[in-house]
Amino acid sequence: MSEEELIPLDEIESPPDDGESLEPVETLGREESRQALYALMFVSDKPLSPNRLAQALGDMDPDIVAMLLEELREELDAQESLPYTLREIAGGYQFMTKPQFAPYVRRLFQVKKSNRMSKSLLETLAIIAYKQPVTRAEVEAIRGVSVSYAFDQLQDKRLIRIAGVADLPGRPKIYRTTDEFLTTFGLKSLKELPSIDELRILD
Repeated sequence: MSEEELIPLDEIESPPDDGESLEPVETLGREESRQALYALMFVSDKPLSPNRLAQALGDMDPDIVAMLLEELREELDAQESLPYTLREIAGGYQFMTKPQFAPYVRRLFQVKKSNRMSKSLLETLAIIAYKQPVTRAEVEAIRGVSVSYAFDQLQDKRLIRIAGVADLPGRPKIYRTTDEFLTTFGLKSLKELPSIDELRILD
């Protein structure tokens, strides 16, 4: 591809959400599809599901896309010199830098301590993650303190969401963690949360 044909990331438009028809694309062969998947993963800052990737590739079979993604992951893992890998998290796939480069990535984005979650916020999030679906009152009963501020912060960070109402007096809201929670902590699903016994060992 010539330099003139390169597409700056800030010129890539978001997918149409108003009923517009998608831009037509030509049918690709196996190797071309792998390259196209590589490109799609490269420009995304969020996990992409096989279904969404299949649509982007011209309504390809999602099972074939999933197979190609696994092949791509194995291919990348075999290249130890690469600073990134392909991970399956939050119901999709995403490129992630390898752990040894985390300090440099943090310096690049100048992560401030104030942006990190406090111990109390993490404790509240942990209770929600392990007890979900859960009401605010149930979390307060476990922590022994008001969690209104923590809930507001966790919702602002899109780590928890309202998942309905409980069949209790007053019909209190119940909460669950979000896909953003899985992405933030690098989890494929909630099944990857460490068990309570494992956490006791870590303590």
